[in-house]
Amino acid sequence: MGLFSRQKNQERDEATIDNTIDNTEVDARELEIDSWRKAGPFDISEYSAVEDLIDAGALRIPAVSGATIQFTTDAAQETVLGVVYVKDDSVLQLQVFAAPKSSGLWDEIRLDMRTSIANQGGSSTEIDSPLGKGLLARMPLPQSKDFAPHRFLGVDGPRWFMRVTLYGRAGSDENAANDMLRILENVVVDRGSDPHPPRELLPLSIPHTARRSE
Repeated sequence: MGLFSRQKNQERDEATIDNTIDNTEVDARELEIDSWRKAGPFDISEYSAVEDLIDAGALRIPAVSGATIQFTTDAAQETVLGVVYVKDDSVLQLQVFAAPKSSGLWDEIRLDMRTSIANQGGSSTEIDSPLGKGLLARMPLPQSKDFAPHRFLGVDGPRWFMRVTLYGRAGSDENAANDMLRILENVVVDRGSDPHPPRELLPLSIPHTARRSE
């Protein structure tokens, strides 16, 4: 199909790419990586093949066989809030923020998130992951007594911070979570040179080739 489509729910609109076209797929083994970083996500200064990735503004992202990519926007559809991969009942959400030069953000954000999750009626525990320390959380579902498992991970980069959220099957299944995290092997952050205060969301955009249908 290869189409972007707009999906709506109560609080977000999403533009979706169906990544089933052979000539848009990117094999990680075919990409040349010049980097001190052993695994993605990478800074644009570390990655030499960004032209093979989808340009989504502050993020350059790979097409993934069998997955769709959704761009989550605010209610007014004016700001792209994140990139969402959906594959085999698992969901991976990526958001990227400005960070200070001198230190990372994930340690303090992780503490803030534990407080926020508890205030919402959920619970969380600290876990180890391929990206380092993270949170395994039980998030309350709206208008329900049920909870949904989520994994929250973070990556501190040069002047940027990426928050990674896994839910659906990947929220409770570690193997499914690790499979989705492999997508990050070819995700690149383009921080840009514009000034941004720490924790400000870096600007994302839906690719210009998008075709939308209501």
